[in-house]
Amino acid sequence: MLRIEANPITKAPGPGQSRLVVGLSRVSVPFAGSLMALLFAYTGWASALEPTTPLANYGRQTWVMENGLPQNTVQALAQTRDGFVWLGTEAGLVRFDGNSFVVFDQNSKPALPGNDITCLIATDDGSLWIGTSDGLARLKNGSVTTFTTADGLPSNSIRSLRPFRWPDSEYSVDASTQNGTVAIKGSRAVPVLVDRAGEPRPLFYIHLTNKTDVSVYTTAVNIVEKDHSPRRLVVGKDFPGTRIQTAFADREGKLWIGTNGGLVRWVADKVDRFPVTDPLASASILSVLEDREGNIWVGTETGGLHILRDERFRTFGTRDGLSSDATTTVVEGNAGTLWVGTSGNGLDAVSRNGAFITKVKTLEVKDGLSSDVILSLAAAPNGDLWVGTPDGLNRIRKETITTYTSADGLPDDFVRSLLVDADGSLWIGTRRGLAHWMANGAHIDTFTHATGLGSDLVGAMARDIHGNLWVSTLAGLSRFQGGSQPSISNFTSANGLSSNVITALLPRSDGTLLIGTQGHGWNIWDGHGFSPVQKSGLNRTTIHAILDDERGHLWFATENGIARCDCDMAGGSHWMEFGPADGLRGREMATNSHPSAWRSHDGWLWFATPKGLVAADPAHFPVNAVPPPVALVRFAVDDVDQPLHGADPLKVQAGHNHFQLDYAGLSFTAPQKVRYRYMLEGFDHEWTEAGARRSAYYTNIPPGNYTFRVQASNNDGVWNTQGAAFPFTLRPHFYQTIWFYILLTALAAGVVLLLLRLRLLRAEREFRAVLAERNRIAREVHDTLAQGYVGVSVQLEVLSELLRTNNTENAIKQLDGTRQHVREGLAEARQSIWALRSQDSGENTLPVKLRRATELANGHGVEATFSLFGAFRPMPPGMEREFLRVGQEAIHNVKKHAGATHLSVQLEYGPAEVALVVRDDGRGFEMSDGFQPPPGHFGLTGMRERADAIGGMLEVTSEPGIGTTVRLQVMTPKEARAKEMREESGE
Repeated sequence: MLRIEANPITKAPGPGQSRLVVGLSRVSVPFAGSLMALLFAYTGWASALEPTTPLANYGRQTWVMENGLPQNTVQALAQTRDGFVWLGTEAGLVRFDGNSFVVFDQNSKPALPGNDITCLIATDDGSLWIGTSDGLARLKNGSVTTFTTADGLPSNSIRSLRPFRWPDSEYSVDASTQNGTVAIKGSRAVPVLVDRAGEPRPLFYIHLTNKTDVSVYTTAVNIVEKDHSPRRLVVGKDFPGTRIQTAFADREGKLWIGTNGGLVRWVADKVDRFPVTDPLASASILSVLEDREGNIWVGTETGGLHILRDERFRTFGTRDGLSSDATTTVVEGNAGTLWVGTSGNGLDAVSRNGAFITKVKTLEVKDGLSSDVILSLAAAPNGDLWVGTPDGLNRIRKETITTYTSADGLPDDFVRSLLVDADGSLWIGTRRGLAHWMANGAHIDTFTHATGLGSDLVGAMARDIHGNLWVSTLAGLSRFQGGSQPSISNFTSANGLSSNVITALLPRSDGTLLIGTQGHGWNIWDGHGFSPVQKSGLNRTTIHAILDDERGHLWFATENGIARCDCDMAGGSHWMEFGPADGLRGREMATNSHPSAWRSHDGWLWFATPKGLVAADPAHFPVNAVPPPVALVRFAVDDVDQPLHGADPLKVQAGHNHFQLDYAGLSFTAPQKVRYRYMLEGFDHEWTEAGARRSAYYTNIPPGNYTFRVQASNNDGVWNTQGAAFPFTLRPHFYQTIWFYILLTALAAGVVLLLLRLRLLRAEREFRAVLAERNRIAREVHDTLAQGYVGVSVQLEVLSELLRTNNTENAIKQLDGTRQHVREGLAEARQSIWALRSQDSGENTLPVKLRRATELANGHGVEATFSLFGAFRPMPPGMEREFLRVGQEAIHNVKKHAGATHLSVQLEYGPAEVALVVRDDGRGFEMSDGFQPPPGHFGLTGMRERADAIGGMLEVTSEPGIGTTVRLQVMTPKEARAKEMREESGE
């Protein structure tokens, strides 16, 4: 913890008010902005940079105009609560997410009051306060509020900002201008009086947790420690340059001083400087910021933006004194010397102090080595070093190098691996078998495939805590058990190994054996069997070496770089993989040499690679435990940007098809290793693993309410599971709404009901027509055939009686009468059949048909005449048919029942109506108001039904002894419609 107080003290705050004052009129513009970035803490901060690391050894990245920075003068730095880093430049405000820069200026939306950004402050409410040479601005939730002299500022030129919090918890600032200092309260600027009397006051004051007080002036720094004499560090002597431009205390309490002549750090009574060749050693430093992950950002006057990161790996090469960057194998000798083999430049003996190489001595062929290509190394307890090369075996004892080859009993000169046993004997792996050189050097035993070894090509070797010797070959793993005459057991994939090509071995203190393979990950031998590890993420990877740091982690040199996992035999609860983004010069590790990785006595891990010797200190290995904030930076609909901020979810009008959402995980330790996953709730059913891709695309999604969610993990695989969420609504077309579907369903149901109703009505009409015709036929059959049959039956009974009494003469007369009845019945049947079939004839008109029906009625004492009046005009077929049926029925009734001598049929075509009149002079009948035809007689009933069917009027008049008149009158369809219209209109 540290406390920062700035001087001079302003006018005393009112009751309940508190303020922290930083930056005065004397303070340079960049100083205030960079200092204030420290004052508001974030949750989940990581530790600061490792203070024991020399400045030159920190990881470094630089941005200038050539690689994307909009302007090389970075006057202010701040990090807002959402995780973005903001840069104040002379060309505008710049937002940085680790990959891209976005510029805000006078011409952007939202617009700033000026382009020259002099100072920045980020407050806990998410606001970014921006001081410019043309006024003050506050950026919050995508909106900019501007303050100028019109709002009460004494001047538009903002020189410094300091945070301020009012009693109502409103976050604000004090703004120092050329003409005075004001505090911002809502939309008002309240003047603040500044005491300038007395001696010069410090630019700011820092109280560190170790009871150290630091006062920073323009040209000096005063340091007061408890129980120590005060000290004064002066610009030009202790610090470079001629004036201090910015100062900063990190979370570890280490003081960073930026001057016009370079950046330095004060740690443990010592001033650390960059090497003179480093750009930051002489640059004009304008701003310094520590971000939430502990990285240090440095803004310069002409050299752009720099970031300093903890370097996880230190790589040594020719610049550090090694004979070559192409290292092949590494081992530590008894005296602490690190022996490093190279591929063509001999063997290096490295003396070091931790991560610092103090001395390197190189041995080559000219010094007695059999080859400058080193394949394997082994250090013996007696101080000897054994060196395997393609041209033989070398032993280095003190200053003497001795060479052994196949002439001395080795199975081959190509020595691939070496192992010094506890008894001092040496195991030598070659391309043509395994040799065991006894400690006294008097005897060499050779094991080959012919004598039980799995293969003649021998690789890594290791002896476990049970005394078993494990030998890797191209044909699996061989185990030697026993003393001078060991028994050999061979294991392959048939025994559970994931591959037969074994590349690395590591025996552990718990009795297990870790086995690396080529292209199939690693396996565990638990004393009973082999188990491939499936959960590691390395199950399809080649393992070149395995180390245990004895701090709970396993380390792997793989074909993809270096990996680390927790020592969990279930496969590792947490995996981390490292490559160039973590400080490695490349992913390639040394291959086909043993050992290619080593843990030294002080716990450091060493890995041989073709691009240098890599070192890692597990005791001080920084792990980024800070989940990265996630921000949605763009939402585009059909390539048109939409607003990202608003109280309500964004509503997208119907008809849009293409949606693009850009997002950023704000981790700056290794931005290229940030990984993402996203989901569109309401459309996706599971998370989409996006890898490093920073955009999501959706096409032709249906209307509805959606929420886009995105999560990110940092370089060490720590996920921000809360992530970011963006709700929006895609409105439907009118034909996609629920009401439209309801209406459509109702309409469809109505149409179906209407069709059913129409079909039912049609069926009813057809049924009524069929029923009416059946009734007519029944009537005609009843009045013709049935009555005729009854008469014939009576006549036949009379005839039968006459024949029984032998009344032959009368019987003959009765038979003649019966014949006449049959003929008349037959005639009536034919007439009825003709009446039924006449409707099918379309060749004759109504007058012709009525004339024919009248002519058929002539005879048997009846004289029938037909007359036509008016101009003939056709009627609808149905109307003519009913007319004809009524006429036929009336004629039939006259012939059958009237007993008439004269029958007249008259058809009249009037202007608006058609009338049919049938008269006879028969016996007639009595008409009354309630007249009903006799039972069994349906003639009049049928005629009335037919008249009603065509909208006609049937009138029947009759007097007994005078005759009967039947008149049918119907209006033509045109006149009938006109009459209906007149009646509807009330005329």
